[in-house]
Amino acid sequence: MGTVLVVDDNPDACKMMAKLVENCGHAGVCVTSGEAALAYLESSPVSLLILDNMMPGMDGMEVLRRVRQSPRTATVPVVMWSAVSDPDFIEYARNKGATDYWLKAAFPYTELRQKLGNLLPGGC
Repeated sequence: MGTVLVVDDNPDACKMMAKLVENCGHAGVCVTSGEAALAYLESSPVSLLILDNMMPGMDGMEVLRRVRQSPRTATVPVVMWSAVSDPDFIEYARNKGATDYWLKAAFPYTELRQKLGNLLPGGC
């Protein structure tokens, strides 16, 4: 199965999403900053990147920009996972290369699991 990198400055939210990924049979790796995400991506391949937007230092949009610019990671599916619900921002994120955009706390567990399964090799 694949590895999913979860990036969120809230350690509890990060661990919760990584645990959900693990419950789907994939490896869930949790990092709490954009800088740590880029460092991880330089050394390890991932099947999916789940990325918070609002983080101190390097925000999710900057991480997304760098992921899309790198030949090594340009095709990795990236889900923006954020509390920002502004439709214009969601469209902006998609236009910048987000594969999907999930609002935090907007999905029941079963729907979140289904969404993960649609993006992960081998499903969930």
